Amino acid sequence: MTALMGLTSRLKVAKLHLITDVRAERGDFRDFVVEALRGGVDLLQVRDAAASDEQLLEALAIAQSAALQLNATVVVGNDVAVASRFQADVLHLGAADGPIDQARAQLPEHSLVGRSVHRTRQLTGTDADYLMVGPVFGGSLDGVAFPGLELVRRAAAKQPLPSPESTPWFAVGGITRENIDQVIEAGALRVAVSSAINDAADPQAAAAELKQQLLDAWNARPEMSGYALNAFGGGQGLKFINRQVDAR
Repeated sequence: MTALMGLTSRLKVAKLHLITDVRAERGDFRDFVVEALRGGVDLLQVRDAAASDEQLLEALAIAQSAALQLNATVVVGNDVAVASRFQADVLHLGAADGPIDQARAQLPEHSLVGRSVHRTRQLTGTDADYLMVGPVFGGSLDGVAFPGLELVRRAAAKQPLPSPESTPWFAVGGITRENIDQVIEAGALRVAVSSAINDAADPQAAAAELKQQLLDAWNARPEMSGYALNAFGGGQGLKFINRQVDAR
């Protein structure tokens, strides 16, 4: 189980969520994870439909070891069975991955569960601990148009960020340093990315740039000034630190 701060509080102040596979072809998962976390990734989701359960569990253990040193959180993507074996802190489910209550029954009591949403009606009445809203960019998939920035705007209206009653949400789908400003302007202060960091020549620098853009946007909104304090029940606010980790 994650230490140092409560999972729910950590989730509320998280800004950058990275989705990655086990990088089997590149063989650099350990180094990549450390660099990404050094750059400021708050949530690191391991999702890989082509990997075996054992490959996933090995990758998750590597990620957890690094995450514990940098006060980050590891997420198991879309695989309830692996999440159960790993005793995951956080599981992420796709929009069609089945009921959340059934997944919770297979996880530790403390675990959180996130859900991908693609429609306005899915933004409310959910029992998820957080939402991924999108896809934002990319056009269409199998002839179905992506919901785009309009869904981000609706999420900002239906789940207003400063409200303690709102479900935390991340915009997702094709977000890069070149277009993140559009997502922020639409109302998002949390994003989930994949290729923007996974395909970067310098994952640490790529993560740090995205994180700084989100931090600047967060700090520029006066209504967010007391959010971190409230998230920790009136305790000390969160500082962005970038500690070095031994990757061995």
